[in-house]
Amino acid sequence: MCTVSIKVNEATLREMRPDLNTTAAIRLWAQQLIDLRIQQMELEDTETMSIEEARALTHAAVREEYAKV
Repeated sequence: MCTVSIKVNEATLREMRPDLNTTAAIRLWAQQLIDLRIQQMELEDTETMSIEEARALTHAAVREEYAKV
């Protein structure tokens, strides 16, 4: 884990999200956004297949298609 500091324009944020009316609420909101983005990045990483996997799937699809003929 690491700790980072960010600067937030509180007035603008509170104008858009009145529920973020304390530093603690803003901190929690920012943490949730960062956690969500990390989860998305992990998912994106698992969705990527290697060239070997792509090649094997392509070959299997071609064999299957020609087996129908």
